[in-house]
Amino acid sequence: MNPSIRSRVIASTTAFVLGFVIANYGILRVPGRDRWLWFAVAIVLMVTSVIGVLIADSRRKVSMWAVLGMEMLAIFTLLPLLWTFTLATSAETVTTQSLLPTDVQWSVFRDVLGSDSIRHAAITSALVSLIATAVSMLLAVPAAYALVRRQVRARRLVYVFLLAVLLAPLVALAGPFGDQLRTFGVFGSRYVLVVPTLMLTLPLATWLCVTLMRDLPWSLRDSVRADGATRGQTFRAFALPMVVPGLLAVTLITFIAACNDAVIGATLTGGDESRTLPATLLLAADQLEQPSAAIAATGLLWLVPAVLVLLAVPRRTIRLLGRTY
Repeated sequence: MNPSIRSRVIASTTAFVLGFVIANYGILRVPGRDRWLWFAVAIVLMVTSVIGVLIADSRRKVSMWAVLGMEMLAIFTLLPLLWTFTLATSAETVTTQSLLPTDVQWSVFRDVLGSDSIRHAAITSALVSLIATAVSMLLAVPAAYALVRRQVRARRLVYVFLLAVLLAPLVALAGPFGDQLRTFGVFGSRYVLVVPTLMLTLPLATWLCVTLMRDLPWSLRDSVRADGATRGQTFRAFALPMVVPGLLAVTLITFIAACNDAVIGATLTGGDESRTLPATLLLAADQLEQPSAAIAATGLLWLVPAVLVLLAVPRRTIRLLGRTY
């Protein structure tokens, strides 16, 4: 659907009003160097409004609402990251009051990487997430194939139930899981966290695999088989270029999601020896030197794998997460 002149003008007006409000707020309320950051955001929004007016009656398929939404998403993503970086790199004796860093100190990153508690928690998160992701993928791939390619009874009901489990709050299930772990006498073990983590990874992996397999050109596989190709030839001609890269993206996304969960690690662990990294930062901040700086620095380091995944497979990540059925 091509954007109409009215929608472009309304989006441009919205961008101009937002830019005008942000510019005036920066002038009246924001002190120091941070004022220039508010000015930069205001200028971007106002330039967007001008461009929207210039192309309002053209045949271009650019939606100004999409452009404005991307700009707002960038603002609300980059500014918190900038504040986190400022907290992480500020000197220990300095109270951070500016959004922009003033005196950058890199020592906190060295302290975080050398901390035994953070390193142990990071290893726990990686191990638990890796095992849960591997088990989930082994179960999710055939389940998604059956939901997409087989005439399974009540498959729509199964898919709805799958989404319901995916959207269910894990904190509501933490109590029953904790009681069962205490009953079996394994509460506080590192690897026991794999079982409740499956409540997150298995429905997520299945949902993403369903999304992946519904987009595959199955007619190509049927044509290859009709030409008399063996299983090995079918794998090289169809599965290897079409399926394997998508499954790799699903695996990475599921692993990152499992690593970032804090509910399971915070509620189903008995001590620091079995606690995951997000739960450690949530519950053990008082045990760290410079807690604000340490938590900010650890969060930035923990963000690196997610950024690398997004940079490595950007199109597949967007297609998997940006489409629903």
